[in-house]
Amino acid sequence: METIILNGSPRGNNGNSEIFIRQFLKGMRTHCDVKYMNKENPEELASHVKKYDTIIMVLPLYIHSMPGMVMRFIEHLEPSAVHSKQAIGFILQCGFTESSQCKYVERYFSCLAKELNRTYLGTVIKGEAAGVYMLPKFMTKKLFTLLNQLGEMYDQTHTFDRRVMEKLQQPYVLTGFTLKFMQFTTKLGANKIMWHRFLKKNDAFHKKLDQPFA
Repeated sequence: METIILNGSPRGNNGNSEIFIRQFLKGMRTHCDVKYMNKENPEELASHVKKYDTIIMVLPLYIHSMPGMVMRFIEHLEPSAVHSKQAIGFILQCGFTESSQCKYVERYFSCLAKELNRTYLGTVIKGEAAGVYMLPKFMTKKLFTLLNQLGEMYDQTHTFDRRVMEKLQQPYVLTGFTLKFMQFTTKLGANKIMWHRFLKKNDAFHKKLDQPFA
């Protein structure tokens, strides 16, 4: 069965989606083609993927929205033939701590699979992923191991392993001490330290309260 992996990040091979793809592929022995949406014509790419048994889309979630170029690509997709046994799956990474924040996009992808007459492999969700690209190795070891396992199990079964998916999406919601600690650090402003660093680096800190669309 032929599989194509689509990188749906505007940052192409320089973002977290690329890191997720590389770690997923490390677990596989079978070759997979990889295409980058930011380098492709959406209509031509939609036509190109028709020949593949499985499409796996890897993309970031910005607040509660997927990148615009992903939507443009989706708009050009055509349904597979009935009973074609073709499949589609999604790997979604976002900056939210709680993976439950991605449930709306997950529901959309489930409906999309039905519209395309493709078997829905599921949506793999990983929260707290915004800074993966700059984390030291010891902090990404667990994540990368799970992505390796996800790729390995997909290579063997052509499905997303539910146990691995469950581990990746933790925490689904914050509760107990973790929730209280997050609320406490938020009141202190500790959750803005990294964001403020980026603003200062790009000489935009003085604009942090601007409301251009108000």
